[in-house]
Amino acid sequence: MIFAIFSNYSPKWKCGDGPITRDCEVYRLCENLTIHEDYFQSAAVEFGWICNENTYLMSAFSQIQFFGVLFGTLLFGTLADTFGRKPVSLGTLIAGFLTNLSAGFSPSWQVLHSLHFFVGFFVGGASVTLATYVTELLLPHQRMFMRGVFNWGVARMVLTLICMLLPDWRSASTACALLLIPGILLIIFVLPESPTWLHSKDRLEEMREAERYIAQFAGVEYVPVEHKVIDHSKGFWEMVKTPGLFRRLSVLWVMWYVTSFCAYGNDLNSNTIFGNLFVNQFLFSILIIMSKWILLAVDAWYPSFSHRKLHQGAQSVVCVCFLILSILVMQEYRGVAILVVNLVGCVFIEYTWDACFLCAIESIETSCRASCSGSCSLVARIGALSAPILTHMNNFWPPSIYFSVFVLGTVNLIVSYKFLIETKGVDLDEATSEIKRKDADCCPTIEFGGSKIDPSQVLIMENASPYQSRRKI
Repeated sequence: MIFAIFSNYSPKWKCGDGPITRDCEVYRLCENLTIHEDYFQSAAVEFGWICNENTYLMSAFSQIQFFGVLFGTLLFGTLADTFGRKPVSLGTLIAGFLTNLSAGFSPSWQVLHSLHFFVGFFVGGASVTLATYVTELLLPHQRMFMRGVFNWGVARMVLTLICMLLPDWRSASTACALLLIPGILLIIFVLPESPTWLHSKDRLEEMREAERYIAQFAGVEYVPVEHKVIDHSKGFWEMVKTPGLFRRLSVLWVMWYVTSFCAYGNDLNSNTIFGNLFVNQFLFSILIIMSKWILLAVDAWYPSFSHRKLHQGAQSVVCVCFLILSILVMQEYRGVAILVVNLVGCVFIEYTWDACFLCAIESIETSCRASCSGSCSLVARIGALSAPILTHMNNFWPPSIYFSVFVLGTVNLIVSYKFLIETKGVDLDEATSEIKRKDADCCPTIEFGGSKIDPSQVLIMENASPYQSRRKI
């Protein structure tokens, strides 16, 4: 997803004894050009996308991949619901391995872009199916820990390490593909099918067999438990037709779109920041990892710290940071302050991601939670698809990314303050259709079709942990 940080990397240059710069006019006109900070041999350099009529191909590289992610998200989630978590997860990983491996041998940029559409396609599928698959295999109290330990920061650190050890895009692409092999073998030989999915298909004997295997693998005694009847699942259009649900879903869509747009826009621009490319990426990774640990501690030690506070506090810091960055870039400042403020902003964008995930899970009833998560993921992919446009716009107005993050972040903050309800402490298993106080306190009435509607269409479940699950393995 963020390989473009390295595949689109552009070094700096200077003309004679002039200053080091990324000024394209200097690049085109100078006859005594010297390249500086050539940390990584990127596809942008190899295929000639720098400072010419093909510059747009750098942003196109990311956009084409995000298009693939968008379609993969749409298709493979449905396939996993129909055919099972394990076979679809395995299929996306194997196909992703083959396409990523092939991309490293692309003879032209046309082939590279085509292959990266399919890389994105299978990455999108894997992100949807594997997230569901792994979550359903874990106990409730293990899920938050898993999110805190294995996260985007770890993935970014691994990618940075690969690109530092293999500093050309072809070798790095091949290495990234090879890293999928352990995951493929793990699914084939170790992990069972999801008992939750088997239960939803009424394959009860296979479900119990999977539960026995998991208990044996964990070294505990298998104790059968009673499983609740699966409720009727509401589809997307059923949610849209329910005014209260649609209003709440609309708030989530705004949150997910803005967060995705800002996060990917900032990530793809991070290869232009002051300093060493690899050191900067390691700093981003380490701070993201540490921020997850801090959030785990805050969640455990301060139960009163709400998810509204998490989202609005984090979004406020993001807005301040990127307003400062916009001003610094407008003044043509290129020093270390850009890096420092960027690091702080990136960490708090990650916190807004955490709030988005928690609110999407907790603010929608069980019968339509999967459809809600799928629609939010789709909106996030659209946000990611829009983000590479900003990297291209930076060629015309350097503060484009930073100022866009500030503006959209401000809109997101206003929407969150006005309409986001508090969901911390909801019981994910006890969904009812009654009106709940939190929804009424936030938005007492809703205008819909010219009449006022009570916000009871959506439910909130109180006085329980947000990480409880339908059943225990």
